[in-house]
Amino acid sequence: MGMNARERFLNTLNYQCVDRRPCYLAWAWFDTLARWRREGLPADVTDVHEHLGVSEYGYKMCNITPAAGVFPDYPVQTLREDEQFVYRTDRYGRTVKEFKDHSSFPEWLEFPVKTGADLRRLMDEHFDVENLDARFPSDWLGQIRAAGERGDIIMIDGGCYYWTLRSIAGIDGAAYLLYDEPELVGELFERYNTVVMEGLRRAVQVTQIDIIGFGEDFAFKNGPLISPAMFRQMILPHYKKAMDFAHSHNIHLTWHDSDGDCRLLLPDMLSVGVNSTCPCEVASGMDPVDLRRQFGRDLRIGGGFDKRIIPQGRRAMAAEFARLRPVIEEGGYIPGIDHSIPADISYDCYREYIDELINATAWV
Repeated sequence: MGMNARERFLNTLNYQCVDRRPCYLAWAWFDTLARWRREGLPADVTDVHEHLGVSEYGYKMCNITPAAGVFPDYPVQTLREDEQFVYRTDRYGRTVKEFKDHSSFPEWLEFPVKTGADLRRLMDEHFDVENLDARFPSDWLGQIRAAGERGDIIMIDGGCYYWTLRSIAGIDGAAYLLYDEPELVGELFERYNTVVMEGLRRAVQVTQIDIIGFGEDFAFKNGPLISPAMFRQMILPHYKKAMDFAHSHNIHLTWHDSDGDCRLLLPDMLSVGVNSTCPCEVASGMDPVDLRRQFGRDLRIGGGFDKRIIPQGRRAMAAEFARLRPVIEEGGYIPGIDHSIPADISYDCYREYIDELINATAWV
């Protein structure tokens, strides 16, 4: 009997034997799907990879994290719209402006936190950690049982600290708050960590956790959005607390998500056991071959196939996979497009990419 997707994923990250490699199957932008439907994708298809017959080559993670961030959510409301844009409030209390007809980042017009007083009010209203039971869904145990029956990879939160601060204050606001209000930000992070640790404590009693997940988006093309010194002071101790607990329960794999170039932060992350990075945007210098050369087998890698190559055609794609082949063969790397699928990739080019990706899964 062959291995299942969970076994392939975990064995790959642990440099153990597999029958074939798993791969990361990215999601397509709204306007990418619209283009593909013009180019032949049936209009009723909702899962492109299932339609292409390659879903089994991917994997599914079930995130069993309680509501660790802003809770309860701010109300999501549409404020107004015109021919081009919709203006609304989102779950973080931000006012955003979004295109109606294609995918892009929204324009964040206003954040709920601009001052220390705003942060204090938000913590009082949306970061109460006295009643932790309320942060766990009523069917939490049922979700965990169902995930186990499906053979999903079980993941739980180890921290989204910068992500949370940036989400409520913006990148500029987060930078000022880290320097002007370090005690308040420290309290916010401590409250977040309280929920993280409670989630870990409850989860290890009822299931086998496979992966400790981190989601920060704390870097951009040219480097981190938070200095290494500030990261070590404000965030790394919380990572260490979660990973010390994980290690004590024989959980050693992580899945850390950040866009951009986070290489300056990786040594500190590795020092406390946060041993992964994805999606490895090559345009930001996060090349899997170079990362393996610099950080060795301690660092697990996800993504890292340069999406800019796909429109160049099959020959260019095959050459890029050939360049990545040593890392794919060695293990510790889940290959796939470095993030999501933009609209400059045609349906035919994407199908060719999928063919090359599936061929690469045989490199074991």
